[in-house]
Amino acid sequence: MAVRARLAFTLIEVLVVLGIIVLLAGLIFPAMGMARKSSNAAASRSNLKQWGAATINYATINKDRLPWEGKSTTTGSASTNMKENLLEKTFWANALAVLVNEKPYSKLVDQQVAGLDPIPLPGSRSIFVDPGAELDSLAPWEIEPGETFYFNYVPNSRLNDSVATSLGDRKEVISLIQITDSAATVLMMESRSNEKEVSGADFYSSSPLDLCKSDWHAFPNRYFEGGHVVFADGHVAHILNDVGTRSFQGNRDPAQAGGDWNKPGKLVWNPKGAAGNIAP
Repeated sequence: MAVRARLAFTLIEVLVVLGIIVLLAGLIFPAMGMARKSSNAAASRSNLKQWGAATINYATINKDRLPWEGKSTTTGSASTNMKENLLEKTFWANALAVLVNEKPYSKLVDQQVAGLDPIPLPGSRSIFVDPGAELDSLAPWEIEPGETFYFNYVPNSRLNDSVATSLGDRKEVISLIQITDSAATVLMMESRSNEKEVSGADFYSSSPLDLCKSDWHAFPNRYFEGGHVVFADGHVAHILNDVGTRSFQGNRDPAQAGGDWNKPGKLVWNPKGAAGNIAP
């Protein structure tokens, strides 16, 4: 008698195959997510490296002066003042852009208003945007109706804490040569892009995100429990959020009396004095 060929899998065989597929998917998908995050982190480091080099080059050709950081409100928000900032050629987003093969940010906003091109947002290829950033529900930030801005990289707002200001608009800036500990002094940083990057119970969860400059108040938590900064000597490093937001005295509470967020030799925000709790 001829043996009839079996043309179907048994239920047990199907379940075994499905179990193997689920197991492999459980191993592959997290690995793919980690690879994507690592790739985005590397791209963001590269962006910061370029911003750092552009800042140093700008200082070299401008009598050692850094570009202007821009005005913000007393809380650190920049939306109210962004119109004025963009009119200033020395504003960092205008002045440094040409040194990283980008149009001055004021031109990008003009193109947006004219309906030609939207401003760069997550998902676009722009040195203003971190490829790993997630757009906040309120972003991009409105300047005027139909006119918005969005950055994922900003200069260290504390560099000019001890520099005399001109009529209160902070257009006086520190000289690069005045930064003695260049390997530890923050030049620019990734800024937090989304309120969900930190817990709602975090000391810094209510810090504004519509920034043109910042410090530890909006320090990111986007990559491996931290974010990246570029130092005044041009090198880029990953800093844990818990380290970047903790004072020299070991406290994370920004309302701590007498707290200093400078960590000499490691992470310096204000190179000319203490970095205390004032708005960016």
